[in-house]
Amino acid sequence: MTQSLSTLAALLVGATLFLSTPGYADEAEVDQQIEALLGDPRTFRSTIADLQRRVADEDSIAVSAFISYPITVSINGMRKTLRQAEDLEEYYSDIFTPDIVEVIVNQDYGSLFVNSDGVMFGNGEVWMSAVCLDDGCAEVEAQIIAIQGVE
Repeated sequence: MTQSLSTLAALLVGATLFLSTPGYADEAEVDQQIEALLGDPRTFRSTIADLQRRVADEDSIAVSAFISYPITVSINGMRKTLRQAEDLEEYYSDIFTPDIVEVIVNQDYGSLFVNSDGVMFGNGEVWMSAVCLDDGCAEVEAQIIAIQGVE
């Protein structure tokens, strides 16, 4: 009887851990939220995966294409507005600090927070949203709209 209770307890703990592990269902929910609020989730999925690869590779030129300009960032406690992709090169390591890199590279798609402003990486260090590329918003890209390093 004691062994049966131990076995049952172990099975319950294992089932609880299995059911609480993020998986495909969370990704499907994120896709649904993105579709309802921001547009095509496939755009976000592919852009986020590509961004994570480029940030991990420290490819500052490629990363600059993921940002919606102008963007205001904090560099060493000072606010700085970057007007175009070329402006990022000089400040890349000051903006994409090890903490920001870790947040981006380790962000699990199924754990993204989504609202009408966009998708949030980590605890709000980076935000990405759908950005219109033309007046009618017929062409849209997922781009970084905020980078908020911890000061």
